[in-house]
Amino acid sequence: MHFAPRAQRLASLEANHFDLLVIGGGITGAAVARDAAVRGLSVAIVERGDWASGTSWRSSKLVHGGLRYLKSGNLRLVFESLTERARLLRLAPHLVQPTDFLFPGYPRRGFSPFELELGLTAYDLLALGRSPRWHRRLSREAVVRREKLLESPDLSGGALYSDARTDDSRLTLENVIDAARLGATALTQIEVDGLAKDEAGNVCGVRARDRESERNLTVRARVVVNAAGPWGDSVRCLDEPGIPPVLRLSRGAHLTVPASRLPARETIAFPMDDGRLLFAIPYGAVTLLGTTEQDHRGSADQVSASAQDVRYILDAARLTFPTAALSQADVVSTFAGLRPLVQQLGRNLTETSREEAILVSEGGLVTVTGGKLTTHRRIGEKAVNRIASLLALRGVQVRPTGTRRRSFPGVPPSPMAEFVMSLSEFAAQENPGLSEETVAHLARRYGGWALQVIGLTVENRSLGRPLCPGLPDIDAEVVFAARNEDARCVSDVLMRRTHLFWQAPDQGIEALERVADLLAGELEWSKDRTRVSADEYVREVERSFQWKSDSDK
Repeated sequence: MHFAPRAQRLASLEANHFDLLVIGGGITGAAVARDAAVRGLSVAIVERGDWASGTSWRSSKLVHGGLRYLKSGNLRLVFESLTERARLLRLAPHLVQPTDFLFPGYPRRGFSPFELELGLTAYDLLALGRSPRWHRRLSREAVVRREKLLESPDLSGGALYSDARTDDSRLTLENVIDAARLGATALTQIEVDGLAKDEAGNVCGVRARDRESERNLTVRARVVVNAAGPWGDSVRCLDEPGIPPVLRLSRGAHLTVPASRLPARETIAFPMDDGRLLFAIPYGAVTLLGTTEQDHRGSADQVSASAQDVRYILDAARLTFPTAALSQADVVSTFAGLRPLVQQLGRNLTETSREEAILVSEGGLVTVTGGKLTTHRRIGEKAVNRIASLLALRGVQVRPTGTRRRSFPGVPPSPMAEFVMSLSEFAAQENPGLSEETVAHLARRYGGWALQVIGLTVENRSLGRPLCPGLPDIDAEVVFAARNEDARCVSDVLMRRTHLFWQAPDQGIEALERVADLLAGELEWSKDRTRVSADEYVREVERSFQWKSDSDK
């Protein structure tokens, strides 16, 4: 079991005086909690929703250096990103896999052939020999041979370079799991609604509400970290009411289409006239397309793709893949998240830095914001280094980080290719009913824990059933999510523990009742609670298609 029983964790949250309390269970908060726990600090991390439920699961699911940042001259960010990419490839091989990216070239958009060659050479050099492979230029004919979908009159050539892809929600989850294994108290469904302060006006904890029991509680901590992402300014206002915002929220939207309609064989990075670099990423039954970049001025809650976002992505896809002729009818799913960028006067959204910021208020509230998924570990390290100086004032000494060499907890016991082979042999002996596709899928998603998931199907063969026709996800994953991965509702399972929300043709609705019943059995839900959780997921699906109603107006 990755987490202690929830009641035990809730009691720990109220009983202890922590060195560090992190607000926010996205990738940044999870990285801060993990880094602090590795250093031996007593840590609590609380999240209003589910782990990664805000922005962190709504990314392009790439671990990359940021090729387009070279054009703006931000070499330091690219170098740091490439360094962290190499580290994640080594420390989390089940979650971060090297991937070839095909970059088509066009005479009137994106990079000129000279700029592309110069940029990719710089990209490889900044990786200091740690790139999975050196880039190479491709002729127009070579590009079309690799990816016939790209054939168009405007195509002039291209290049092949290496980066990596990841499972963003699980990368976040494994950070939290590692922190919990090291003693951190980690809870979801805890909403912070106030800060506690001592007589000197220093922040010394939080007031919060447990959304499951509706109980109010107070959590004490020497340092409180605001890692609330797009809600970071709201938390800052709890410390200093009326304080001016520092965040510029950028909405990034994605959509998926059936792989049969856009059968990309490899990840394609394609440029647009406005300077953006979009991606078409094959994910089994679907191809993921994105992302957009728009200023977001509304509420940070319940963000979804707009009709404008969908039009932009489909227009870009039709321009780049003309023979596919994609339309709105091809859209399987959409999702959108908010990047919490730090405001920079005089810069447009594209120019605004993706680097992190660590701010400390007069009352000692530490706000960590900005940054990229790729550099999350380094952001956690930098934040705890800054927090160490605050803890030193309280007599707490902090040792150097240990996350630079610490493997993620799900790393399999052998190299991935060998592990997949041994897992297939194990499955063939113990449960021959599991397909090779499912076994390979479990290995990539769970790493070494895939043995436990398969073990559930050995104990109960019915748990080996596919959740949706044509997809490798199985019932055992629902049970494993409830027992081991802190899944608390249907949306947690269908949107983040699995990817049926954006991969299944019906977004998992066909499996909804079965998933709800499996969770009810594990979490001891009443019939009413089961129905509420299922209905909440249906509303999530409906909201993801709100853009259709808007486009019809």
